[in-house]
Amino acid sequence: MTARERGVPSKDNVHRDLAVALVLLFVAAPILDFIVGSAKIDSYLIAGFLLFALYQITRRPADVVIGLVLGIPAVAGGIVDAATPDTPTMNAVPTILGALFLGFLIWRILKDVLAGTRTTSEQIAGAVSAYLLIGLMFSSIYGFISLMDPGAFAYSDPLAASLTAEQQGRSFGVFTYFSFVTMSTLGYGDIAPVSEMARTVAWIQAVLGQLYLAITVAALVGIHIARSRE
Repeated sequence: MTARERGVPSKDNVHRDLAVALVLLFVAAPILDFIVGSAKIDSYLIAGFLLFALYQITRRPADVVIGLVLGIPAVAGGIVDAATPDTPTMNAVPTILGALFLGFLIWRILKDVLAGTRTTSEQIAGAVSAYLLIGLMFSSIYGFISLMDPGAFAYSDPLAASLTAEQQGRSFGVFTYFSFVTMSTLGYGDIAPVSEMARTVAWIQAVLGQLYLAITVAALVGIHIARSRE
């Protein structure tokens, strides 16, 4: 009988490892961009993270099929995208597949965390990982929207002057920044959604981000109280 079946908190550190990998991704991307001087490095970093996430998710037999169907094409497409000249088709396919895989990963993490079979530290790490993954998923969605409609976003003059044409069209850093600024409802205004699709996705993310924090914190507190009573 497994720890889950006995109701005993699981002690493996899958959520902690994902949280560490996400932090490393967000820290390494701007540093390597600055050193290498090319947005192409982002595609390699994202492909590497997706490969690690795929390994983590496929440790569960029930998730192997969905993980492989979404994860393998996303990883392969990201590597091909990084190694070949830019074309809309080659960029768009790995971007949207990556977003779908991240969505599946978020769902799987939250389902696991809210089941209450993890240690407290793993539950917190899982909640943090899911929040960061939501930001990363929307970053991919914004990138896809920009690829399909280059005029979907407007940049302030100082920001536009600091970005190359390549960065404005497919920069991981730019859309990740916009994603988390939107989700936290900070809104500096240096990037603005212009198209109907971009505006719709932006307000959905802003609402989702606030609901996530409220609902997840309440759920974790409830699990902690229930566990303490037991």
